Amino acid sequence: MRIMFKITGLLILLVVSGCASKIEREGVDYKKASIANEELGVAYLARGKNKVAMNKLKKALEFDDENGNAHHYIAELYRRLGQNHLAKAHFEEAMNINEENSSLKNNYGIFLCGTGSYEKGLALFNKVLADPLYEDKGQAYENMGLCVEKQGNIQTAEKYYITALKFNWKLPSALLGLAQISFDKRNIKASTEYLKRHHKIARRTSQSIWLELLIARKKGFKGKVGSLALKLKSYFPDSKETRLLKKLKLR
Repeated sequence: MRIMFKITGLLILLVVSGCASKIEREGVDYKKASIANEELGVAYLARGKNKVAMNKLKKALEFDDENGNAHHYIAELYRRLGQNHLAKAHFEEAMNINEENSSLKNNYGIFLCGTGSYEKGLALFNKVLADPLYEDKGQAYENMGLCVEKQGNIQTAEKYYITALKFNWKLPSALLGLAQISFDKRNIKASTEYLKRHHKIARRTSQSIWLELLIARKKGFKGKVGSLALKLKSYFPDSKETRLLKKLKLR
Protein backbone atom coordinates (compact mmCIF):
# COMPACT_ATOMS: atom_id res chain seq x y z
CA MET A 1 0.00 0.00 0.00
CA ARG A 2 1.17 3.51 -0.82
CA ILE A 3 2.75 5.73 1.77
CA MET A 4 2.76 9.36 0.68
CA PHE A 5 3.31 11.76 3.49
CA LYS A 6 2.32 15.36 3.13
CA ILE A 7 5.23 17.73 3.59
CA THR A 8 4.50 21.21 4.92
CA GLY A 9 6.39 24.44 5.16
CA LEU A 10 8.82 23.89 2.27
CA LEU A 11 7.54 26.79 0.22
CA ILE A 12 7.07 29.13 3.16
CA LEU A 13 10.04 31.28 4.05
CA LEU A 14 9.89 30.91 7.80
CA VAL A 15 11.46 33.52 10.05
CA VAL A 16 13.90 32.43 12.75
CA SER A 17 12.44 33.46 16.09
CA GLY A 18 14.26 35.88 18.36
CA CYS A 19 15.90 39.22 17.83
CA ALA A 20 19.33 38.19 16.59
CA SER A 21 21.77 41.03 16.21
CA LYS A 22 23.36 41.74 12.85
CA ILE A 23 26.80 40.34 12.24
CA GLU A 24 28.73 42.56 9.88
CA ARG A 25 32.24 42.03 8.62
CA GLU A 26 33.88 43.90 5.78
CA GLY A 27 30.52 45.33 4.74
CA VAL A 28 28.74 41.95 4.68
CA ASP A 29 25.63 41.35 6.74
CA TYR A 30 26.02 37.64 7.42
CA LYS A 31 22.46 37.15 8.67
CA LYS A 32 20.95 38.70 5.55
CA ALA A 33 23.34 36.81 3.30
CA SER A 34 22.34 33.55 4.99
CA ILE A 35 18.63 34.25 4.59
CA ALA A 36 19.10 35.28 0.94
CA ASN A 37 20.85 31.99 0.16
CA GLU A 38 18.24 30.08 2.14
CA GLU A 39 15.46 31.63 0.06
CA LEU A 40 17.26 30.84 -3.17
CA GLY A 41 17.77 27.27 -1.98
CA VAL A 42 14.06 26.87 -1.25
CA ALA A 43 13.17 28.28 -4.67
CA TYR A 44 15.48 25.83 -6.43
CA LEU A 45 14.19 23.00 -4.24
CA ALA A 46 10.62 23.78 -5.32
CA ARG A 47 11.74 23.58 -8.96
CA GLY A 48 13.40 20.21 -8.44
CA LYS A 49 16.91 21.55 -8.95
CA ASN A 50 18.34 19.62 -6.03
CA LYS A 51 22.05 20.16 -6.64
CA VAL A 52 21.77 23.93 -6.91
CA ALA A 53 19.37 24.00 -3.97
CA MET A 54 21.84 22.10 -1.80
CA ASN A 55 24.67 24.45 -2.74
CA LYS A 56 22.62 27.52 -1.82
CA LEU A 57 21.40 26.02 1.46
CA LYS A 58 24.91 25.01 2.47
CA LYS A 59 26.08 28.50 1.59
CA ALA A 60 23.39 29.83 3.92
CA LEU A 61 24.93 27.80 6.74
CA GLU A 62 28.40 29.11 5.89
CA PHE A 63 27.11 32.60 6.60
CA ASP A 64 25.11 31.54 9.66
CA ASP A 65 25.33 28.01 11.01
CA GLU A 66 22.37 28.74 13.32
CA ASN A 67 19.96 29.30 10.45
CA GLY A 68 17.34 26.76 11.53
CA ASN A 69 15.37 27.03 8.31
CA ALA A 70 18.42 26.16 6.21
CA HIS A 71 19.02 23.08 8.38
CA HIS A 72 15.35 22.19 7.97
CA TYR A 73 15.39 22.38 4.18
CA ILE A 74 18.72 20.58 3.89
CA ALA A 75 17.26 17.80 6.04
CA GLU A 76 14.25 17.54 3.77
CA LEU A 77 16.47 17.47 0.67
CA TYR A 78 18.64 14.72 2.15
CA ARG A 79 15.43 12.82 3.02
CA ARG A 80 14.32 13.01 -0.60
CA LEU A 81 17.74 11.76 -1.71
CA GLY A 82 17.55 8.81 0.67
CA GLN A 83 20.53 9.94 2.77
CA ASN A 84 18.74 9.40 6.06
CA HIS A 85 21.73 9.75 8.41
CA LEU A 86 22.46 13.23 7.06
CA ALA A 87 18.78 14.14 7.06
CA LYS A 88 18.47 13.11 10.70
CA ALA A 89 21.48 15.20 11.73
CA HIS A 90 20.08 18.34 10.09
CA PHE A 91 16.55 17.74 11.39
CA GLU A 92 17.94 17.48 14.92
CA GLU A 93 20.01 20.64 14.46
CA ALA A 94 16.94 22.48 13.15
CA MET A 95 14.92 21.25 16.13
CA ASN A 96 17.60 22.54 18.53
CA ILE A 97 17.29 25.98 16.96
CA ASN A 98 13.57 26.16 16.07
CA GLU A 99 12.00 23.74 18.55
CA GLU A 100 8.65 25.57 18.55
CA ASN A 101 8.26 25.47 14.76
CA SER A 102 5.26 23.26 14.02
CA SER A 103 6.01 22.84 10.30
CA LEU A 104 9.45 21.55 11.26
CA LYS A 105 7.91 19.16 13.80
CA ASN A 106 5.51 17.92 11.12
CA ASN A 107 8.30 17.24 8.62
CA TYR A 108 10.58 15.65 11.20
CA GLY A 109 7.64 13.47 12.23
CA ILE A 110 7.28 12.36 8.62
CA PHE A 111 10.97 11.49 8.52
CA LEU A 112 10.77 9.52 11.76
CA CYS A 113 7.73 7.54 10.61
CA GLY A 114 9.41 6.89 7.28
CA THR A 115 12.45 5.42 9.02
CA GLY A 116 10.52 3.23 11.44
CA SER A 117 10.50 5.49 14.51
CA TYR A 118 6.72 5.49 14.55
CA GLU A 119 6.05 6.45 18.16
CA LYS A 120 8.49 9.38 18.06
CA GLY A 121 6.93 10.57 14.82
CA LEU A 122 3.39 10.32 16.20
CA ALA A 123 4.46 12.20 19.32
CA LEU A 124 5.62 15.09 17.13
CA PHE A 125 2.35 15.09 15.17
CA ASN A 126 0.45 15.34 18.45
CA LYS A 127 2.54 18.36 19.41
CA VAL A 128 1.71 19.91 16.05
CA LEU A 129 -2.00 19.37 16.69
CA ALA A 130 -1.65 20.98 20.12
CA ASP A 131 -0.43 24.21 18.50
CA PRO A 132 -3.51 26.49 18.32
CA LEU A 133 -1.87 28.59 15.59
CA TYR A 134 -1.07 25.70 13.26
CA GLU A 135 -3.52 25.88 10.37
CA ASP A 136 -2.92 22.60 8.53
CA LYS A 137 -4.33 20.23 11.12
CA GLY A 138 -5.94 18.15 8.39
CA GLN A 139 -2.52 17.42 6.96
CA ALA A 140 -1.20 16.48 10.39
CA TYR A 141 -4.03 13.97 10.81
CA GLU A 142 -3.40 12.69 7.29
CA ASN A 143 0.27 12.13 8.14
CA MET A 144 -0.70 10.35 11.36
CA GLY A 145 -2.93 8.08 9.30
CA LEU A 146 -0.08 7.28 6.94
CA CYS A 147 2.21 6.59 9.88
CA VAL A 148 -0.09 4.15 11.68
CA GLU A 149 -1.05 2.54 8.37
CA LYS A 150 2.62 1.81 7.82
CA GLN A 151 2.60 0.17 11.26
CA GLY A 152 -0.25 -2.03 10.08
CA ASN A 153 -2.86 -0.36 12.28
CA ILE A 154 -5.50 0.03 9.58
CA GLN A 155 -8.46 0.75 11.89
CA THR A 156 -6.70 3.71 13.51
CA ALA A 157 -5.46 4.91 10.12
CA GLU A 158 -9.04 4.98 8.88
CA LYS A 159 -10.09 7.14 11.85
CA TYR A 160 -7.25 9.59 11.26
CA TYR A 161 -8.05 9.86 7.55
CA ILE A 162 -11.71 10.57 8.26
CA THR A 163 -10.74 13.24 10.79
CA ALA A 164 -8.28 14.74 8.30
CA LEU A 165 -11.02 15.13 5.69
CA LYS A 166 -13.22 16.95 8.20
CA PHE A 167 -10.58 19.66 8.33
CA ASN A 168 -9.84 19.59 4.60
CA TRP A 169 -11.71 17.39 2.12
CA LYS A 170 -9.02 17.92 -0.53
CA LEU A 171 -6.33 15.71 0.99
CA PRO A 172 -5.29 13.19 -1.68
CA SER A 173 -3.45 10.71 0.55
CA ALA A 174 -6.36 10.51 2.99
CA LEU A 175 -8.80 9.96 0.12
CA LEU A 176 -6.65 7.28 -1.49
CA GLY A 177 -6.08 5.65 1.89
CA LEU A 178 -9.79 5.46 2.55
CA ALA A 179 -10.43 4.19 -0.98
CA GLN A 180 -7.99 1.33 -0.39
CA ILE A 181 -9.27 0.55 3.09
CA SER A 182 -12.87 0.54 1.83
CA PHE A 183 -11.91 -1.82 -0.99
CA ASP A 184 -10.17 -4.16 1.44
CA LYS A 185 -13.36 -4.14 3.53
CA ARG A 186 -15.30 -5.06 0.36
CA ASN A 187 -17.19 -1.77 0.38
CA ILE A 188 -16.84 -1.18 -3.35
CA LYS A 189 -19.31 1.70 -3.40
CA ALA A 190 -17.38 3.71 -0.80
CA SER A 191 -14.05 2.80 -2.42
CA THR A 192 -15.30 4.03 -5.79
CA GLU A 193 -16.49 7.32 -4.30
CA TYR A 194 -13.27 8.03 -2.41
CA LEU A 195 -11.18 7.20 -5.47
CA LYS A 196 -13.33 9.43 -7.66
CA ARG A 197 -12.76 12.31 -5.24
CA HIS A 198 -9.04 11.54 -5.20
CA HIS A 199 -8.80 11.67 -8.99
CA LYS A 200 -10.52 15.06 -9.06
CA ILE A 201 -7.74 16.71 -7.06
CA ALA A 202 -4.61 14.64 -7.76
CA ARG A 203 -2.73 13.14 -10.66
CA ARG A 204 -3.19 9.45 -11.22
CA THR A 205 -0.44 7.30 -9.78
CA SER A 206 0.40 3.64 -10.17
CA GLN A 207 -1.37 3.02 -6.86
CA SER A 208 -4.57 4.84 -7.83
CA ILE A 209 -4.72 3.24 -11.30
CA TRP A 210 -4.17 -0.20 -9.76
CA LEU A 211 -7.01 0.33 -7.30
CA GLU A 212 -9.27 1.63 -10.07
CA LEU A 213 -8.44 -1.50 -12.07
CA LEU A 214 -9.28 -3.77 -9.12
CA ILE A 215 -12.60 -1.99 -8.63
CA ALA A 216 -13.43 -2.35 -12.34
CA ARG A 217 -12.51 -6.05 -12.14
CA LYS A 218 -14.85 -6.52 -9.17
CA LYS A 219 -17.64 -4.85 -11.12
CA GLY A 220 -17.00 -7.05 -14.15
CA PHE A 221 -16.01 -4.19 -16.47
CA LYS A 222 -13.58 -6.17 -18.65
CA GLY A 223 -13.05 -3.40 -21.19
CA LYS A 224 -12.14 -0.89 -18.51
CA VAL A 225 -9.82 -3.39 -16.86
CA GLY A 226 -7.98 -3.78 -20.17
CA SER A 227 -7.60 -0.04 -20.75
CA LEU A 228 -6.40 0.56 -17.20
CA ALA A 229 -3.91 -2.29 -17.50
CA LEU A 230 -2.53 -0.72 -20.66
CA LYS A 231 -2.29 2.67 -18.96
CA LEU A 232 -0.49 1.16 -15.96
CA LYS A 233 2.06 -0.61 -18.15
CA SER A 234 2.59 2.46 -20.36
CA TYR A 235 2.95 5.12 -17.67
CA PHE A 236 4.44 3.07 -14.82
CA PRO A 237 6.31 0.14 -16.41
CA ASP A 238 8.67 -0.37 -13.45
CA SER A 239 6.11 0.00 -10.68
CA LYS A 240 5.17 -2.58 -8.09
CA GLU A 241 1.60 -2.43 -9.40
CA THR A 242 2.69 -3.36 -12.94
CA ARG A 243 4.47 -6.39 -11.51
CA LEU A 244 1.30 -7.28 -9.62
CA LEU A 245 -0.63 -6.96 -12.86
CA LYS A 246 1.42 -9.76 -14.38
CA LYS A 247 0.57 -12.01 -11.44
CA LEU A 248 -3.10 -11.06 -11.70
CA LYS A 249 -3.21 -12.21 -15.33
CA LEU A 250 -1.86 -15.62 -14.38
CA ARG A 251 -4.91 -16.37 -12.27
